[in-house]
Amino acid sequence: MSLTGVLKLTAMLLACTAVAGCNSEKLPRLGRVSGTVTLDGQPVSDASIMFEGAKEGEPPSLGRTDASGKYELYYSRGHKGATIGEHAVNISTYQAGSDEAPDAKKKETIPSKYNVKTELKETVKRGSNKIDFELKGGGEIIQPDQPEPKAKKKGK
Repeated sequence: MSLTGVLKLTAMLLACTAVAGCNSEKLPRLGRVSGTVTLDGQPVSDASIMFEGAKEGEPPSLGRTDASGKYELYYSRGHKGATIGEHAVNISTYQAGSDEAPDAKKKETIPSKYNVKTELKETVKRGSNKIDFELKGGGEIIQPDQPEPKAKKKGK
């Protein structure tokens, strides 16, 4: 899937999560999740954190870091936490600008192994879960609004 496709899917999941918070369906079992995100020992502010659904078809849980890198996850509007089980985790500082707020655009500063090519996995248990992410810099950083580089052809 292309980066644009991933971003569109994420936006769609955010919309579905907001809608899910408004219905009266029974919520799955959730564990509260909070922690801190650092990159090379420094707090990462204003980053989005997404724990993908533990089971296929489950919506993701989302959060955003504050100035000190602290975050808390929300399953849906008014419901804190994430579903019980193992989740792939995406952490990103990228924010697309808009016609109304072009200054809101922010470049990605987190290596792709923590977002579009995530290697992060975390298990959420019942009760409170303190999950800190101590990310390391270096490696590929992909800007979602940039075209993907074309594969180089092998010489003859």
